Amino acid sequence: MIQLPIGHHVIELPEVDSTNSYLSKMLQATSLSEGTAIMAQFQSAGRGQRGSAWESERGSNLLVSYVLFPASLPADEQFTFSEAICLGVKDFIQKHVSEPVKIKWPNDILVGNRKIAGILIENSIRGSRIHQSIVGIGININQQRFGNYSPQPVSLAMLNDQYFNIKECFAELSNALSKWYTILTIGNKRMIKEAYSESLFRKGIKAEYETAGRRFTGTIQGTMPQGELVIVQEDGFEYIFKNKEVKFLF
Repeated sequence: MIQLPIGHHVIELPEVDSTNSYLSKMLQATSLSEGTAIMAQFQSAGRGQRGSAWESERGSNLLVSYVLFPASLPADEQFTFSEAICLGVKDFIQKHVSEPVKIKWPNDILVGNRKIAGILIENSIRGSRIHQSIVGIGININQQRFGNYSPQPVSLAMLNDQYFNIKECFAELSNALSKWYTILTIGNKRMIKEAYSESLFRKGIKAEYETAGRRFTGTIQGTMPQGELVIVQEDGFEYIFKNKEVKFLF
Protein backbone atom coordinates (compact mmCIF):
# COMPACT_ATOMS: atom_id res chain seq x y z
CA MET A 1 0.00 0.00 0.00
CA ILE A 2 1.16 3.51 -0.73
CA GLN A 3 2.93 4.99 2.30
CA LEU A 4 2.43 8.66 1.41
CA PRO A 5 -0.61 10.22 -0.28
CA ILE A 6 -0.50 10.73 -4.01
CA GLY A 7 0.77 14.23 -4.76
CA HIS A 8 2.64 14.58 -1.46
CA HIS A 9 5.60 15.94 -3.44
CA VAL A 10 5.10 18.04 -6.55
CA ILE A 11 7.63 19.54 -8.94
CA GLU A 12 6.13 22.57 -10.67
CA LEU A 13 7.45 23.66 -14.06
CA PRO A 14 6.49 26.56 -16.35
CA GLU A 15 6.77 24.45 -19.50
CA VAL A 16 7.68 20.93 -20.62
CA ASP A 17 7.26 18.96 -23.82
CA SER A 18 5.05 16.47 -21.97
CA THR A 19 4.75 15.85 -18.23
CA ASN A 20 4.80 12.09 -18.88
CA SER A 21 7.98 12.35 -20.94
CA TYR A 22 9.64 14.64 -18.39
CA LEU A 23 8.79 12.29 -15.53
CA SER A 24 10.02 9.28 -17.50
CA LYS A 25 13.40 10.95 -18.06
CA MET A 26 13.64 11.88 -14.37
CA LEU A 27 13.01 8.28 -13.34
CA GLN A 28 15.84 7.11 -15.58
CA ALA A 29 18.23 9.43 -13.76
CA THR A 30 17.03 9.34 -10.14
CA SER A 31 14.73 7.63 -7.66
CA LEU A 32 11.43 9.26 -6.77
CA SER A 33 9.02 8.36 -4.01
CA GLU A 34 5.67 6.93 -4.98
CA GLY A 35 3.06 9.60 -5.59
CA THR A 36 5.54 12.25 -6.76
CA ALA A 37 3.98 14.57 -9.33
CA ILE A 38 5.20 16.74 -12.17
CA MET A 39 2.86 19.67 -12.84
CA ALA A 40 3.31 22.09 -15.74
CA GLN A 41 1.66 25.31 -16.80
CA PHE A 42 2.12 24.40 -20.45
CA GLN A 43 2.98 21.37 -22.57
CA SER A 44 4.56 22.01 -25.95
CA ALA A 45 3.92 18.43 -27.06
CA GLY A 46 1.14 17.12 -24.84
CA ARG A 47 0.15 13.56 -25.66
CA GLY A 48 -3.08 11.60 -25.54
CA GLN A 49 -3.84 7.95 -26.21
CA ARG A 50 -1.94 6.30 -29.07
CA GLY A 51 -0.03 9.47 -29.96
CA SER A 52 -2.96 11.85 -30.29
CA ALA A 53 -2.34 15.46 -29.27
CA TRP A 54 -3.65 17.26 -26.21
CA GLU A 55 -4.46 20.95 -26.62
CA SER A 56 -4.15 23.21 -23.58
CA GLU A 57 -3.91 26.97 -23.20
CA ARG A 58 -0.89 28.15 -21.21
CA GLY A 59 -1.58 28.43 -17.47
CA SER A 60 -5.28 27.61 -17.79
CA ASN A 61 -5.52 23.90 -17.03
CA LEU A 62 -4.30 21.13 -14.76
CA LEU A 63 -1.52 19.19 -16.49
CA VAL A 64 0.08 16.63 -14.21
CA SER A 65 1.83 13.27 -14.19
CA TYR A 66 2.27 11.01 -11.17
CA VAL A 67 4.59 8.06 -10.63
CA LEU A 68 3.11 5.01 -8.91
CA PHE A 69 4.51 1.56 -8.16
CA PRO A 70 1.57 -0.89 -8.09
CA ALA A 71 3.91 -3.87 -7.70
CA SER A 72 1.19 -6.09 -6.21
CA LEU A 73 -0.86 -5.84 -9.41
CA PRO A 74 -0.34 -8.51 -12.09
CA ALA A 75 0.50 -7.25 -15.55
CA ASP A 76 -2.72 -8.71 -16.95
CA GLU A 77 -4.73 -6.44 -14.63
CA GLN A 78 -3.48 -3.15 -16.07
CA PHE A 79 -7.01 -2.20 -17.01
CA THR A 80 -8.14 -2.46 -13.38
CA PHE A 81 -5.43 0.06 -12.52
CA SER A 82 -6.69 2.33 -15.31
CA GLU A 83 -10.25 2.00 -13.99
CA ALA A 84 -9.17 3.14 -10.53
CA ILE A 85 -7.41 6.20 -11.96
CA CYS A 86 -10.46 7.09 -14.07
CA LEU A 87 -12.70 6.90 -11.02
CA GLY A 88 -10.42 9.26 -9.10
CA VAL A 89 -10.53 11.84 -11.90
CA LYS A 90 -14.29 11.40 -12.28
CA ASP A 91 -14.87 11.94 -8.54
CA PHE A 92 -12.83 15.15 -8.55
CA ILE A 93 -14.79 16.58 -11.46
CA GLN A 94 -18.17 15.45 -10.13
CA LYS A 95 -17.49 17.45 -6.97
CA HIS A 96 -17.59 20.63 -9.05
CA VAL A 97 -20.41 20.04 -11.54
CA SER A 98 -24.12 19.29 -11.25
CA GLU A 99 -24.42 17.23 -14.45
CA PRO A 100 -23.50 13.53 -14.30
CA VAL A 101 -19.84 12.86 -15.07
CA LYS A 102 -19.16 9.76 -17.16
CA ILE A 103 -16.14 7.78 -18.35
CA LYS A 104 -15.94 7.47 -22.12
CA TRP A 105 -14.18 4.16 -22.68
CA PRO A 106 -11.41 3.63 -22.09
CA ASN A 107 -10.27 6.71 -20.15
CA ASP A 108 -11.72 10.04 -21.23
CA ILE A 109 -13.93 11.94 -18.81
CA LEU A 110 -17.08 13.62 -20.12
CA VAL A 111 -19.70 15.97 -18.73
CA GLY A 112 -22.77 15.43 -20.87
CA ASN A 113 -21.36 14.95 -24.38
CA ARG A 114 -18.35 17.20 -23.80
CA LYS A 115 -14.82 16.12 -22.90
CA ILE A 116 -13.33 17.66 -19.78
CA ALA A 117 -10.36 15.38 -19.07
CA GLY A 118 -8.05 12.82 -20.62
CA ILE A 119 -5.72 10.24 -19.08
CA LEU A 120 -2.56 8.65 -20.47
CA ILE A 121 -1.09 5.77 -18.46
CA GLU A 122 2.30 4.31 -19.38
CA ASN A 123 3.22 1.13 -17.51
CA SER A 124 6.57 -0.62 -17.19
CA ILE A 125 6.29 -4.37 -16.71
CA ARG A 126 8.83 -6.42 -14.79
CA GLY A 127 8.23 -10.15 -14.89
CA SER A 128 4.52 -10.72 -14.35
CA ARG A 129 3.93 -7.50 -12.40
CA ILE A 130 3.51 -3.79 -13.06
CA HIS A 131 6.80 -2.36 -11.88
CA GLN A 132 6.13 1.32 -12.48
CA SER A 133 3.33 3.46 -13.82
CA ILE A 134 3.40 7.03 -15.10
CA VAL A 135 -0.10 8.47 -14.89
CA GLY A 136 -0.64 11.56 -17.02
CA ILE A 137 -3.82 13.57 -16.49
CA GLY A 138 -5.04 16.65 -18.31
CA ILE A 139 -8.14 18.43 -16.98
CA ASN A 140 -9.70 21.52 -18.55
CA ILE A 141 -10.00 23.97 -15.69
CA ASN A 142 -10.10 27.63 -16.77
CA GLN A 143 -9.80 27.52 -20.56
CA GLN A 144 -12.74 29.20 -22.32
CA ARG A 145 -12.08 28.54 -26.01
CA PHE A 146 -11.13 25.30 -27.77
CA GLY A 147 -10.56 24.10 -31.29
CA ASN A 148 -12.96 21.90 -33.19
CA TYR A 149 -12.77 18.42 -31.66
CA SER A 150 -15.08 15.45 -31.25
CA PRO A 151 -16.30 15.26 -28.58
CA GLN A 152 -16.31 19.01 -28.02
CA PRO A 153 -14.17 20.08 -25.03
CA VAL A 154 -15.50 21.89 -21.97
CA SER A 155 -13.90 23.21 -18.76
CA LEU A 156 -14.87 23.62 -15.13
CA ALA A 157 -14.87 27.40 -15.61
CA MET A 158 -17.29 27.14 -18.52
CA LEU A 159 -19.63 24.91 -16.54
CA ASN A 160 -19.55 27.05 -13.41
CA ASP A 161 -18.95 30.57 -14.77
CA GLN A 162 -16.10 31.06 -12.31
CA TYR A 163 -12.31 30.87 -12.08
CA PHE A 164 -10.69 27.91 -10.28
CA ASN A 165 -7.41 27.81 -8.37
CA ILE A 166 -5.36 25.17 -10.18
CA LYS A 167 -3.19 24.31 -7.17
CA GLU A 168 -6.31 23.66 -5.09
CA CYS A 169 -7.64 21.50 -7.93
CA PHE A 170 -4.38 19.54 -7.90
CA ALA A 171 -4.73 18.86 -4.16
CA GLU A 172 -8.34 17.73 -4.56
CA LEU A 173 -7.48 15.50 -7.53
CA SER A 174 -4.57 13.94 -5.64
CA ASN A 175 -6.86 13.12 -2.71
CA ALA A 176 -9.44 11.52 -5.00
CA LEU A 177 -6.75 9.42 -6.70
CA SER A 178 -5.32 8.37 -3.32
CA LYS A 179 -8.75 7.07 -2.30
CA TRP A 180 -9.18 4.82 -5.34
CA TYR A 181 -5.53 3.74 -5.40
CA THR A 182 -5.88 2.63 -1.79
CA ILE A 183 -9.01 0.65 -2.70
CA LEU A 184 -6.97 -1.02 -5.44
CA THR A 185 -3.94 -1.82 -3.27
CA ILE A 186 -6.04 -3.41 -0.53
CA GLY A 187 -7.51 -5.71 -3.18
CA ASN A 188 -11.08 -4.46 -3.56
CA LYS A 189 -11.05 -4.85 -7.32
CA ARG A 190 -14.73 -5.76 -7.50
CA MET A 191 -15.69 -2.36 -6.10
CA ILE A 192 -13.55 -0.67 -8.73
CA LYS A 193 -14.99 -2.68 -11.62
CA GLU A 194 -18.57 -2.12 -10.50
CA ALA A 195 -18.04 1.62 -10.08
CA TYR A 196 -16.33 1.89 -13.49
CA SER A 197 -19.10 -0.08 -15.18
CA GLU A 198 -21.77 2.13 -13.61
CA SER A 199 -19.88 5.21 -14.81
CA LEU A 200 -19.52 4.17 -18.46
CA PHE A 201 -20.67 6.77 -20.96
CA ARG A 202 -23.61 5.50 -23.06
CA LYS A 203 -23.87 2.19 -21.23
CA GLY A 204 -27.25 0.65 -22.00
CA ILE A 205 -28.08 3.44 -24.47
CA LYS A 206 -28.47 2.86 -28.21
CA ALA A 207 -26.02 5.07 -30.12
CA GLU A 208 -23.99 5.38 -33.30
CA TYR A 209 -20.44 4.08 -33.73
CA GLU A 210 -17.94 3.45 -36.49
CA THR A 211 -15.45 0.65 -37.02
CA ALA A 212 -13.21 0.01 -40.04
CA GLY A 213 -15.10 2.68 -41.99
CA ARG A 214 -18.50 1.11 -41.27
CA ARG A 215 -21.16 2.88 -39.21
CA PHE A 216 -23.45 0.87 -36.98
CA THR A 217 -25.97 1.25 -34.18
CA GLY A 218 -25.27 -0.55 -30.93
CA THR A 219 -25.56 -0.58 -27.16
CA ILE A 220 -22.59 -0.70 -24.78
CA GLN A 221 -22.89 -3.61 -22.36
CA GLY A 222 -19.64 -3.21 -20.44
CA THR A 223 -16.00 -4.23 -20.64
CA MET A 224 -13.98 -7.45 -20.66
CA PRO A 225 -11.38 -8.18 -17.94
CA GLN A 226 -8.55 -6.98 -20.21
CA GLY A 227 -10.43 -3.77 -20.98
CA GLU A 228 -12.05 -4.49 -24.34
CA LEU A 229 -15.39 -2.78 -24.95
CA VAL A 230 -18.49 -4.95 -25.48
CA ILE A 231 -21.16 -3.53 -27.80
CA VAL A 232 -24.34 -5.37 -28.84
CA GLN A 233 -25.25 -4.39 -32.37
CA GLU A 234 -28.78 -4.29 -33.76
CA ASP A 235 -28.39 -7.81 -35.17
CA GLY A 236 -28.18 -9.04 -31.57
CA PHE A 237 -24.56 -10.15 -31.74
CA GLU A 238 -21.94 -9.04 -29.23
CA TYR A 239 -18.88 -7.40 -30.69
CA ILE A 240 -15.66 -6.87 -28.76
CA PHE A 241 -13.40 -3.92 -29.53
CA LYS A 242 -9.88 -3.06 -28.45
CA ASN A 243 -8.81 0.56 -27.98
CA LYS A 244 -8.95 2.59 -31.23
CA GLU A 245 -10.94 -0.13 -33.02
CA VAL A 246 -14.26 1.68 -32.56
CA LYS A 247 -15.13 5.36 -32.80
CA PHE A 248 -17.91 7.05 -30.85
CA LEU A 249 -20.02 9.27 -33.12
CA PHE A 250 -21.45 12.50 -31.71
